[in-house]
Amino acid sequence: MIKEKNKLLTVEIIKDKLLDYIPTNFKIKEWAEIAFNKDKDSLVIIKVADKSEIMKLNKTFLKKDKPTNVLSFPNNSHATTGEFILGDIMICPEIINEESDRYGIDKDKRWAHMIIHSMLHLQGYTHDLDKYRVIMEKKEKELMDILGYSDPYHAN
Repeated sequence: MIKEKNKLLTVEIIKDKLLDYIPTNFKIKEWAEIAFNKDKDSLVIIKVADKSEIMKLNKTFLKKDKPTNVLSFPNNSHATTGEFILGDIMICPEIINEESDRYGIDKDKRWAHMIIHSMLHLQGYTHDLDKYRVIMEKKEKELMDILGYSDPYHAN
């Protein structure tokens, strides 16, 4: 992937020893980079979490007492080192892979969609109102198409 020199995304991936399918760091970084549209060097941390960990975070921050596939925590501030921190992503392989099986889609396609979706959230996209949902879904579809994946919102 070609990046402009003034637009560098650093992706740190934290993985515990989980048994579920998890794409390679290379793939995860590629998916995050394709959705990156900031004009400054930025850092995003992606934590691969189990169901209990993501459920605790979902309950604490969103008041939802259930596990979820992915959570995005925008930061958009500078660390004391001067580094711009875009935010954190928590992603649950068990749920992502269950959804992939349930929807009958390739696991990498589902993972790519969730990484892109969460990266867009870190950059201000939302889907809380229909007018914003349409904008965000259009962007997701465009990025998935660039990667060679079909529309993530329609069955294959």
